Amino acid sequence: MVLVVELYYSMSEFENSVKNLKNSIETSETQKIQSFYHLCKKYNIEPIVLRLCGDIKNRLIRTSYSITFTTTRVIISKKSNLRNIMDIGYVAGLGPYLYYLVSDKVKLDDIKLKNSFIQKLSIDSSSTNEFYIEYDDVDKLVLYHGIETLRTNMLGSLVIDNVVKIFIHKKNSYEFIISARKNGDYEKIFYWLNRVLPIKVEKE
Repeated sequence: MVLVVELYYSMSEFENSVKNLKNSIETSETQKIQSFYHLCKKYNIEPIVLRLCGDIKNRLIRTSYSITFTTTRVIISKKSNLRNIMDIGYVAGLGPYLYYLVSDKVKLDDIKLKNSFIQKLSIDSSSTNEFYIEYDDVDKLVLYHGIETLRTNMLGSLVIDNVVKIFIHKKNSYEFIISARKNGDYEKIFYWLNRVLPIKVEKE
């Protein structure tokens, strides 16, 4: 019971701090994002910062994963077949608190805690179905423009897939095919990856 009360007051203080930060007209968007990370560290919480949907191709089979960026790490989770079927549309985006901070399209009262934080506290980093990479172990993240998947018809041209590659210190990299239909276009993905992640982000 004591822990629940402490958590309530901690989240209440955190939300008030985020609200004050959002309303600060003298603070730039970049400064707000940096301050958001400091607040999360201060209150010892790990909200979702950004989420992408990516596939790993093995021969003829593509396995789908959720790529969840938090304030401290990136969590790679294999999607179930049912969830993959349900995710037929746009599934990427900023985490609720960060979206609230940089946009006027969401109200603080509309944010649901279960959609804002990592629900599973313990993750086996050696598992192939779900694992995580600490930002301290990441050399860089590179977003590759999938020009080779360009499709053209009478309505215009569209890149079908892009690629995200996460380079790890002295280890193999992780490469994911990023559907433009589910994650957005190349420039928008790069803009937000580069804007909100505390790691080196490049594009090619």
